[in-house]
Amino acid sequence: MKFREFLDTQLKKGNTSWESRSEIIRASGSPQSGHTVKVLKEYGDKFQFGSVTEIKNKEIKKYFAKQPKDSFISVEGAAKQIQKELPKGIIIGETIIYSRLEDPSFNVNNLKPQTLDNQVSKTAPYDVKISKEFRKKLKQLREPGVYLYIEVTQRGGNTLRLKTGGELFKTSDSSYPPNDDSLKLIKKVIEENRK
Repeated sequence: MKFREFLDTQLKKGNTSWESRSEIIRASGSPQSGHTVKVLKEYGDKFQFGSVTEIKNKEIKKYFAKQPKDSFISVEGAAKQIQKELPKGIIIGETIIYSRLEDPSFNVNNLKPQTLDNQVSKTAPYDVKISKEFRKKLKQLREPGVYLYIEVTQRGGNTLRLKTGGELFKTSDSSYPPNDDSLKLIKKVIEENRK
């Protein structure tokens, strides 16, 4: 069997992961020569070379690099996404992703695993009842060019929406948790956006 035919057969079978280029050449029964190396180069990225762990690590690094710095990622979702990029026969689990999240050489974007705990703690400041006194404080901050109101989020929490613009203010649009600390911050933002 010619080397090119062997490679085509391997592609049809889905055997695209090999420890090394030498291994695939030896498996074909062809001698290692300039010709076989040249033919293998023609097949470019159709084959992946390296140990299974190296291949997984490469795909994990690619996935991590696409994520925003300091963000939370769903480990289960990451495993599913990375699995789509891996060759047939290589299966990735959540354990290796947790392990790579703890390794600073992999996790250069300082990603953190998403857990129910940190999901709840991020939304807790928005799950509050708005008092009449708080609404009065909001109204006192309003002026021409400053639009400040309470917005109900998709999940049913409350958020403060601040929009500035017009002739007196730079244009901005941001949201804050509904609390007194946010009101102090909003006052500061209003002054910073004043033209």
